[in-house]
Amino acid sequence: MGWRDRTIGIVLGATVGVGIVVAFVFVLSDQTVDAPSLSGVPAGTAPRGLASDRSRRSAPRKQPPPATVRVIGGAPLASGPVELHFREGAQVRLRVVSDSTVALTVTGYGVSTTVPAGEPTTIGFRATREGTFGLIAAESHIDMARITVGGPSR
Repeated sequence: MGWRDRTIGIVLGATVGVGIVVAFVFVLSDQTVDAPSLSGVPAGTAPRGLASDRSRRSAPRKQPPPATVRVIGGAPLASGPVELHFREGAQVRLRVVSDSTVALTVTGYGVSTTVPAGEPTTIGFRATREGTFGLIAAESHIDMARITVGGPSR
């Protein structure tokens, strides 16, 4: 095997490797644990220092988009139930997307709804007590999301 063949092999291998990494990062990373849609933190809303804190205090508070919970075949994604965190007194808003019609209940809050197949449905309620609560499928009692409510909001 000559130096030319080796060079072509190295360049081709590096190109394929970079292509796989780019495809994962930009196409397939939507279902990873730290994806904004799963963690409940909308993209681009993480604090960036003192200047952003000042601008948030002076500007009227805009409600963040609801956290997305995906249901596939009546169960959560393979990575498990979505972990969501809210402050006591905060407005909880969940956008549930399911591939089949599913009845869901938020334990401890008495909130129940049916999510039709293929129709994103918003579930909202005020987080009035501390603790960890489940968004469960009414029929199978499988957790789709775990909602943790912490200390009072400011």
